[in-house]
Amino acid sequence: MKAYTAIVGPKDGEWFPVEVPEVPGVFTQGRDLVEVEETAREAIALMTGTPIAEIAIRIEDHRYRIA
Repeated sequence: MKAYTAIVGPKDGEWFPVEVPEVPGVFTQGRDLVEVEETAREAIALMTGTPIAEIAIRIEDHRYRIA
């Protein structure tokens, strides 16, 4: 199983933006951390051809950081 980092940014309207730096071009969004993990795994699977069951997500939470 390969682990990837999902960096969750501050809320933009209803959504939290998500970036996966290990896979260039993977950006997604979610309404909460459960959805963030699901959408990140789906996006990584699509971009890499890896089965979803083989993808682990580490969430790096930047939702409430002040710039």
